[in-house]
Amino acid sequence: MRIRLKPWVFVLLVAAAIAAILFGIDSYRRRFVRSEADLVGLLPREGATVFFVNVAALRHARMLSLLAGSKPAEDAEYREFVRETDFDYTGNIDAIAGAANGRDLFFVARGRFDWRRLRQYAIAHGGACGNNLCKASTGKSGRWASFLLVQPDVMGLALSGNAAAAEVLRPSRRKASSPVPAQPVWVELSQELLKNPVDLPLPLRIFAISLESAYPVVLSLSPAVEGSEAAFNLRLDAECPSATTADTIRNQLQIQTNMLKLELAREHRQPNPADLTGLLTSGSFQTAGQQVTGTWPIRKELLKSLQ
Repeated sequence: MRIRLKPWVFVLLVAAAIAAILFGIDSYRRRFVRSEADLVGLLPREGATVFFVNVAALRHARMLSLLAGSKPAEDAEYREFVRETDFDYTGNIDAIAGAANGRDLFFVARGRFDWRRLRQYAIAHGGACGNNLCKASTGKSGRWASFLLVQPDVMGLALSGNAAAAEVLRPSRRKASSPVPAQPVWVELSQELLKNPVDLPLPLRIFAISLESAYPVVLSLSPAVEGSEAAFNLRLDAECPSATTADTIRNQLQIQTNMLKLELAREHRQPNPADLTGLLTSGSFQTAGQQVTGTWPIRKELLKSLQ
């Protein structure tokens, strides 16, 4: 049987459909984070070491477990947080960007969040919430965790001596997003870290010092070719002031790699794929104009040893 709609009913349905479409368009336009570049763009990047992880891509490629390890799941505070908030980064997060500047850490994550339970967790642990910002003591003297609702699927998080440090992650339409590397995992090293790499393991300090005149310096991680012995490939991209500087840095990196091989030989040792000796001795380096590139295959043995 054919249903006849009265004219006023038809007009009402059309108006409702148009209103829904306009609401959807307006909601999308009001979203501050639509891309990976937008996510990174919220971070305070000046003087900071910045990183990005496309968790969803790693999860889809079944590579997340290799990087994640098992230690977070064994931590009592982490288990309590998961139980009380129904949150687990391995399943709830799709992408995360972070910036480390001194003792302050900033993160912006895209995923699925139960904001009501997150607020309840903060308040239950002596914190407070207001204006989309929550803060709570971390239990360490003078350290606070604060998190911010940027948009329903995006959280800003800060660990700092400032109880409201996450405020700097509030979106601003004045911020312009810069291009970011295409790899699923990358880190841009700050010049401060390269010039004073005391927090890095000793073998890495030598390589870092060689790069102190380059900027930006980006290390990125991508899945290795199927069938190879490596799980990932680590890549270095360093922009130098001149082609001459690039050649000098490449030569220094190659010399340091060769010296490490010679030192192991003197000690009658072979590079071990389960530690840094296997990684650092496998590097190869090239230049193209002012750009220095390096590649290192990361074996599964090394990833398992870090878990």
